Amino acid sequence: MRMQEPERWQQARQEGQEGSDLGAAYSGRYDPEAQQEYIEVVAGDDEQEQKIFPQEQVSSRRTARSATAIILASIGFFLALAGIILSSFALQFANGQQAMLQAGVIGLVSSIVVMLVCIAIFVIAVITLVMRLRRERGWNGRAFGRVR
Repeated sequence: MRMQEPERWQQARQEGQEGSDLGAAYSGRYDPEAQQEYIEVVAGDDEQEQKIFPQEQVSSRRTARSATAIILASIGFFLALAGIILSSFALQFANGQQAMLQAGVIGLVSSIVVMLVCIAIFVIAVITLVMRLRRERGWNGRAFGRVR
């Protein structure tokens, strides 16, 4: 026989009063390791069990990963720019030497490829960071001047 909703509430209140001793022993300090336990959720009549894990740590790790990617891509961009400049100097002062011309061309092409990769990583990291913040904070299109 199934319990009616008010009976379930009364039973939950009684269990809550019995567990108040545990609440008194709680120190009130946040411990991330203690948050790793999953919570079983029973939903609907078929009583499916789902595991729910805390998402705060994952979100902060993803944000830190995006910020690190942005910083490293920026550093790589400026190093690639320096490579292009140095390759142009090598080509300018090659004076017909075949080895210097080849080294200058290889350095120039590889620096351009590295620069394009750094730009792509930077753009992808910024887009994922903005999309995550937009989803978490509930931003809409009006923040940028457009109306949906």
